[in-house]
Amino acid sequence: MRRRNNLQLLFNNTTIIPFKWRGRYLCFYCSKDISEYSELKKHTKSHGHCSTMDHSLKVLKGGQNMEIKIDISEITCEICNEEFSNFDDVLNHLLFKHKLEYDRDVEMALEEYRLVDLGCLVCDEKFTYFGYLVSHVNSNHPKNCLICDKCDQKFNKKRDLFSHIKNYHREGGYVCDVCPQSFSSLNILRKHRTNRHLTRCSVCFLRLPSAVLKQKHMEIEHPDDGSLQCDICYKDFHTKQGLKMHLRKCKGDIFEIGVKKDEYGMDLDNDYEGTKRPSVKQIRENIVIVINMSTAIPFNFYKNKFNCFYCSQDFPDSDTMREHTLNQHPVCDVKEKCIRKCRESVACVKIDISTLACKVCFESMSDLDNLLDHLITKHQANYDKSITTCLQPYKLIKDHMACPNCPSEVFRFFGTLLKHMNNEHTNNNIICVYCGQTFRRDQNLRVHIWRHHRDGRFKCSICNAECNIPSRLYMHMAKAHGVKAAKCPKCPESFATQYLRQKHLIEAHDSGHKCSYCGKLFTRNSFMRDHIRRTHLKEKNVECSICSMKFFNNILLRRHMVKHSGEKNFHCDMCGERFYWRKSLRTHMSRHNKQISPM
Repeated sequence: MRRRNNLQLLFNNTTIIPFKWRGRYLCFYCSKDISEYSELKKHTKSHGHCSTMDHSLKVLKGGQNMEIKIDISEITCEICNEEFSNFDDVLNHLLFKHKLEYDRDVEMALEEYRLVDLGCLVCDEKFTYFGYLVSHVNSNHPKNCLICDKCDQKFNKKRDLFSHIKNYHREGGYVCDVCPQSFSSLNILRKHRTNRHLTRCSVCFLRLPSAVLKQKHMEIEHPDDGSLQCDICYKDFHTKQGLKMHLRKCKGDIFEIGVKKDEYGMDLDNDYEGTKRPSVKQIRENIVIVINMSTAIPFNFYKNKFNCFYCSQDFPDSDTMREHTLNQHPVCDVKEKCIRKCRESVACVKIDISTLACKVCFESMSDLDNLLDHLITKHQANYDKSITTCLQPYKLIKDHMACPNCPSEVFRFFGTLLKHMNNEHTNNNIICVYCGQTFRRDQNLRVHIWRHHRDGRFKCSICNAECNIPSRLYMHMAKAHGVKAAKCPKCPESFATQYLRQKHLIEAHDSGHKCSYCGKLFTRNSFMRDHIRRTHLKEKNVECSICSMKFFNNILLRRHMVKHSGEKNFHCDMCGERFYWRKSLRTHMSRHNKQISPM
């Protein structure tokens, strides 16, 4: 508050102009873009007197780290109209002549500039651009002399020093992730990426030698029609800035996203153009109604981990995710960021209905349809049942996750269940042009292409062969060229595969995924978790529906179910004897081999 009082006193009683700089002048109070100094001065004064309750003053909480730029081209006391040559003189004038209470003990990071001619206040050197003046002051006249250990360059602020070290002094240089070239600075690497790897036209996919030629090609061959729509994935945007930010992600290496089935002459839905797409607002209301009026738990699933729908925190299993959501996010609001992300009319939210009940009357429900009918008829919920794509119900029961469409299919992992759903129960109408695999949404297709068909993602440095995952690149280099590319990070030894490298780390360096119970090391975290559950926790959660015998996982259950089916699918070709399991057949065949070998 003392700092705010000082600024209020200064700005309301003098002609000093506060401002911001982001490549152009910004108003200190409303952050409006202003190109000329004269306009900045007029606009700032049009705001009138500032108050300590103004947002522009309330956000200044950083003391010396929060820099405030001020223009001292013309310094005049607005009480008596007396003019001054520098900042300290007018400050003393306000204190002693007008008895204003300015607290000198408060830390104030005021940066003084003369915008009328962009001249340096120390050496009177003049500049044509304000950004050059700022760089000159920070480098040649720094208040805090911070020196880079690598090149002895001076900086005024810690953030500038850290940025300089990040952009110019990375160990090993700055390597391009597409080609094997290395560069001395991050800026040169970015220019290289732009000119060499991001120069394919997003409309006709023509590769051009530079970003400048690509821009000219776009202006001549594909003039802007005024619409804010991505030419690659056809997504609509409200502002040009939003479209530009989207194109940075969408245009990279995914040049051909895919084709609709109707481009191949396939019939999708003849009435599609005549049907009205549901509004995004109603979809959001549907999602919020179910979450707030029932015990359904929303969730996300990414990289084989459950994520909180609200804060995106990762969880190894559904139980901890459910407990976190109930404790930390008891109520869902339409204005929540997670709900506002549902921008498309095909937005879909996964929900857990393993313990489904109505929160209003506490009545238990068997499935989502019964819950919706109950909420609409009994509690008059404003839910639109004509929208069938906004919710995707799952029963997240540990090691026993049944398919919502065919309950007889049970899976241990949720990721496996999702693959089953996408392959068997989804109306996929988007085809990958590379491998022919089909997908439900453009987003799923983009992820698939980024993972499996990305140009030059992992390239062999000897023959330029391309692989979609590192392990296949290591195997290729070992088999085709005899090169052991998987290097140990702790010693000079190299290996043909990542698995052998991890095994070496365990045996030679005691480095791996360690069991918290017995200290045993494993090459993968999933192997370690299975070991704990099987060996130490003695988990047997999968139950046989016939004899109620319990097993650790579905694989062991399937082996056991052979006994109940009575089918002996493995038979000996020599004597015709039949067996339940392949292992028994192998043991039996070894006896025949012993009898034949003496002959």
